[in-house]
Amino acid sequence: MRNLALLAAGIFCFCACSRPLTPAEREEARRAELELTSVMDMASSKQISPVEFESGSARLLESSRPLLDRVAAVLLRHAKLKLIVSGHTDDVGTDEYNQDLSERRAGSVKMYLATKGVHPDSVRVYGYGEKQPVVQDTTEQARALNRRVEFRITTRDWGTVY
Repeated sequence: MRNLALLAAGIFCFCACSRPLTPAEREEARRAELELTSVMDMASSKQISPVEFESGSARLLESSRPLLDRVAAVLLRHAKLKLIVSGHTDDVGTDEYNQDLSERRAGSVKMYLATKGVHPDSVRVYGYGEKQPVVQDTTEQARALNRRVEFRITTRDWGTVY
């Protein structure tokens, strides 16, 4: 039996760009944020599965596809916007291993979105390993919550420092 590493539903944030947005750009970003929040609410309420990987691997599980397909659809409808994918792990393993795993998992999400037509240049990936837990505890339930992928929408140019 496969041991699954569950990644909890991500968090969506909207990051403003360095130049003032036009009213149309502001409205497009607002709508995209609402759509993506709705998708993540479905994962949180277990209507669809969250992003999941094989244990100790960056290989996406089949159960992740419905959520990622919906994220891709939102990004395709709002092509001017960009997505930041952040990978996180629990505290099991070395810092180096968890850092690498979180980066590879975020990269797998980006590659999957690209297969659905999302331009790779519109997605940035970051791995944080175990450095940003949402729960400070060593129970399995807490560790499962810390294993997650988070998504942030941005209108910033990638050259802008965050």
